[in-house]
Amino acid sequence: MVDFKKLYLVYRIIIDPINSFKLLKDLRVYDSICYILSFGWVTALFSGFLSLYGIDYSNPSNVGGSAQLFACWALQILNQESNSVITVLFFAFLVMVGYLTLAFVSTPIVASVAWLFTGRTNFNYLIKLAYIAVIYGMTPGFLFGWIPNPFYLIGIWATLWQGLAVKEVYSLSWWKALTVVSGWIIIVGVIHDLAELLIKTALYE
Repeated sequence: MVDFKKLYLVYRIIIDPINSFKLLKDLRVYDSICYILSFGWVTALFSGFLSLYGIDYSNPSNVGGSAQLFACWALQILNQESNSVITVLFFAFLVMVGYLTLAFVSTPIVASVAWLFTGRTNFNYLIKLAYIAVIYGMTPGFLFGWIPNPFYLIGIWATLWQGLAVKEVYSLSWWKALTVVSGWIIIVGVIHDLAELLIKTALYE
């Protein structure tokens, strides 16, 4: 059954992100999980099938987010190629794993950096807001990340929307929101590079 409320929320987030993100504070974590599992499949499946026809999602210029890069990286580690429907579905599954992993890793980082600027003592609430901001901010990537685009434009769009979500759910000033998002991106980047180094070292030893 089509959930028209969710579809309308997606529409509002795309065209009016600031006012939409202001309304997300009272949502449950469960709602966020349902959201990612509902709309993440759009890019996961479309990019999976396009990879079957030669679109290289290991090239950052083509992707709408790091989840697709994760999927290509995982397929490479597993020595699999996108040359069958089964592999394409596996690629889509890995994209969804990438989305969920990114949200899981990013949430405590965003909450910790935001804590420095908000002074709130209820860390569980900060975690909830971080999860909401990260997931709903991914909306452009969920819907359009499968479209090959120059210079990682859709990925930048999704990151910008996540920054707006962080600003609104935490009620931060522009410079504080920019600092939180910058800190989050840097820390996640370091974690990604360390994980990639450790896995490659383990594989080739």
